[in-house]
Amino acid sequence: MATLILAGSVGTGGPQNGKPHNDPADVAKVRARLTELGFQWVSGITTGTDKEFIRTIKLFQSIYKGKGQADEGDGRIDLHGTTHRWLAAQNAPGWVKVGSEGYGWKFTTPLAHGDDNGGYTTTWMADRIRWAAFEYATTAFFSVENAPPLWIRDCSPDKGGNAIGHKSHETGLDVDMRLPLLPPYTDKWDRLEGKEYSVKFHYDAALAQLKAIRSMMEPKLVLFNDPRCIKQGLCTHEANHGNHYHIRIKPPTRVEGIYK
Repeated sequence: MATLILAGSVGTGGPQNGKPHNDPADVAKVRARLTELGFQWVSGITTGTDKEFIRTIKLFQSIYKGKGQADEGDGRIDLHGTTHRWLAAQNAPGWVKVGSEGYGWKFTTPLAHGDDNGGYTTTWMADRIRWAAFEYATTAFFSVENAPPLWIRDCSPDKGGNAIGHKSHETGLDVDMRLPLLPPYTDKWDRLEGKEYSVKFHYDAALAQLKAIRSMMEPKLVLFNDPRCIKQGLCTHEANHGNHYHIRIKPPTRVEGIYK
């Protein structure tokens, strides 16, 4: 059972209602919990006003709020408030490296702007990629000829925040997936450009992938511009999303831990 017992608030602002604020013991507990969850870069902080500590709290808040940009938090953990409860939750979001491959999926390294710009994500996203890939690979085995894996492309930077080449991808809730291609281009995930869509695009595999994504990833949005897929309600149109899927997932329902 996840546990985070605090005496007062931590982060920005000051004391309220006679409770301590940024008590060293509380700061140490929050630091330890964030580090346990994979936000390793805060492991050396010593004060509740540390800029990187505050930034990480804001990142965590943006994650549980389901945002694509890390600008939705106030950097404050109020005693028994929402951020406190999410930090103590049994299903609190962790921060992990995506990895290279699994059943039904592969990560398309090297990334255009480096692994540290897109090779990290939340545990929520990592789990849902695996679930969708399993569903897709199992289904495609029986129904799709020459089905390639889910090509996982850009997720988020190593410490969250600004992702080069993206307007979002800051919180580990977004992922880009390159499109499935027909033979002999099946393993050439980087070869789909402009007029080549019609001759290389593996439409049947894309349908199976998008259906698996819809059923297993709890997406908030799926962006992809193929009109046939849009007509089936599998995705929506967005500028510059003709050669990949962009998925943003919803946060799960919080499973309470011990916070008081």
